[in-house]
Amino acid sequence: MSTLALVSALKDHSEDFEFYPTTDEMLSAVRKDIQAILSDPFSDKYPIFSALDVGAGDGRALMRLTDGDRYAIEKSLMLVERQDRSIVTVGTDLFAQVLLDLRCDVIFSNPPYSHFGAWSEKIVREANAKLIYLIIPVRWQNDKSLQSAIESRKAETEVLAQFSFDTPDADRRARTVVDVVRIRLDKHSHNRGRSYRSNELRVDPFDLWFEQHFAPQSTVADCSNLDPKATIEARAKKRISTGRELITSRGLVQALSDFYQNDLSDLVGDYERICGLDPVLLGELGVSTEALAKGLKLKIEGLKHVYWRELFENFRPVTSRLATKTRQRVMDKLQASMSIDFTPDNVHALCAWLIKNCNQYFDDQLIELVERMTKKANVINYKSNVKTFAEEGWRYGRTPEIERYKLDHRIILECWKALDYGYFGDQSPTLDSTVADLLNDLMTVANNLGFETRHEAPAARRAWEAGQKVLFHFTDRKTGQRAVAFEAKAHKKGTLHLKVNQRLMCRLNVEFGRLKGWVRNAHEAAEEMDIPVAQAQGAFNTNLRLGQESLLPRPDHGS
Repeated sequence: MSTLALVSALKDHSEDFEFYPTTDEMLSAVRKDIQAILSDPFSDKYPIFSALDVGAGDGRALMRLTDGDRYAIEKSLMLVERQDRSIVTVGTDLFAQVLLDLRCDVIFSNPPYSHFGAWSEKIVREANAKLIYLIIPVRWQNDKSLQSAIESRKAETEVLAQFSFDTPDADRRARTVVDVVRIRLDKHSHNRGRSYRSNELRVDPFDLWFEQHFAPQSTVADCSNLDPKATIEARAKKRISTGRELITSRGLVQALSDFYQNDLSDLVGDYERICGLDPVLLGELGVSTEALAKGLKLKIEGLKHVYWRELFENFRPVTSRLATKTRQRVMDKLQASMSIDFTPDNVHALCAWLIKNCNQYFDDQLIELVERMTKKANVINYKSNVKTFAEEGWRYGRTPEIERYKLDHRIILECWKALDYGYFGDQSPTLDSTVADLLNDLMTVANNLGFETRHEAPAARRAWEAGQKVLFHFTDRKTGQRAVAFEAKAHKKGTLHLKVNQRLMCRLNVEFGRLKGWVRNAHEAAEEMDIPVAQAQGAFNTNLRLGQESLLPRPDHGS
């Protein structure tokens, strides 16, 4: 869809929040500056860094600026849906979002110009990043609130370039002249012409926020042993445990969000009342701004973590369907999101990201699993594939380029080590972790193909002896009967032998062929793989797909 068509669609859905895509020239100016500041002085490679785009649109700027972790705040759901799956949406409304705990290296924003001042001021005051890049009208230098925010952060500003949106290369033209402004918040120094940077910010954004919202005190107290985080976590957990009926009746998201807002309101109210006391009295009691700020910061952090963890527990039916490495990647992303505000909009944005990514991961991990088991002894060509491969094509762990194939239901894999007998070789054998991951991933993919394996013990928890078969079962979802999904034999020399249920292998092969684009329908699968059409029809397009209803209902559905 062209940008003009996209803008028209946004207008039709009342979601055009001044979407003016950043031009390539503007992004090039930002990229060049980032490389000069963040790159390794001994390398000419473009640096990998985390970035947050506030008002990210369809995510094109993030994709151009970094290969590192990408985070976005975007109000238009149509644009969020168009973002690459590597982008994590951490909020939908900047002014309903607190940026203090969103730690990243760079914040980028091309804000709506009708209120760029308030937008930019909030970013500058709350940014927990080394660098901010703003694409803003040239009149920004006359905005007193923005200048005050820059001064409060003791930041350095520099105009990198000046551009106009009224040029042929602009995807959406407007008669607006803008500056590409870099705002630097980190401590750094120069020595012999080279810039040295620090991870430490000149002014902590939380300290600035605390000073603005609470009465300043001049006394200093020792707060090294202060640990209020555990206290607030315990209080929040108690609220959740005693409010199960409300969670059931009002919906998980709304109930948890209400609990969080109530806890946060009570917490801030307590500190406001403390700071309202006589400063002399507080000084006599040894209470200081430093101690209060640290206490409040830890408590807010603990509060967010409690509620996000409670929500993540409800993600298990989805995350349990991910393969080992994929699941860890997703959980790391979710853990990184625990610092954002716990609001219904943020929850649903994170759920949308999870669904979008997991559907792609389900397909990717099936392909990866089959390719891990693709060895010469295991491969059967499609009928239309008459190409054969010489023995040397498979040497040294290589896999030749094969056109259209399926796997035999009997698999032989040469592993570096299948069983571990301990350092001295005198212990009872345990399964090597790499082999265990492969077997667990086979169970996970089988489950996604309709073979219920979620209640089966993981591979590493089973008893293993060299050459002895170990059975992995599934439960038929229609009859409730258990049957063998596959059997595995691990040998002392490092070989792993698998015998896979033929119905499971049929589904695995058909879906592998579909996802690779080798077969377009069940009839083609039946012809190429020499299987009955009915069997191919029962296997085609069976890999798991999640819908929006899979996790949580939308806010307008009474969640």
